[in-house]
Amino acid sequence: MKETIQHPVYGEIIYSESIWTGKKALKVNGACAPSVSKKEYTVNGKSAILKGNFLIGSSLQIDGESIQLAPKLKWYEIVLAVIPFLFLVIWGNSATLCSVFPVVGGAIGGALGGAAAILSLVFMKSNKSLLVKIIIGVISIAATILIAFLLALAFISFL
Repeated sequence: MKETIQHPVYGEIIYSESIWTGKKALKVNGACAPSVSKKEYTVNGKSAILKGNFLIGSSLQIDGESIQLAPKLKWYEIVLAVIPFLFLVIWGNSATLCSVFPVVGGAIGGALGGAAAILSLVFMKSNKSLLVKIIIGVISIAATILIAFLLALAFISFL
């Protein structure tokens, strides 16, 4: 994921972070900012500390000034991302509910719900439109429940 901002003092700041590895890179005015440590960079001869990550929001601290690089999550993004996980944890662990509509629960359901939450957040963060974010969240919920249902049917047929 990549964010580009314009700052009045430092110019164009490009912050990129790998979704899979978490590796971060910082460019200021087209030049790569050298990394001193995992979270500390040198920008124009000054020490800059990178806080946060792309999903929860990140900021750059230079000389006591905080520059927001990636915005924080909105409440509706969190709710839409957590719904599939909570559904699978609650529904999948109730024998009565699973007799009506079977879904996988336990470790498989939790892993599926967690993966869906992360992917949903990544896709929502990459879009600016509120309507697109809501559509992504609803599709994520429906797809996760459908996959959990199909996995449950597959496990039932093997028993």
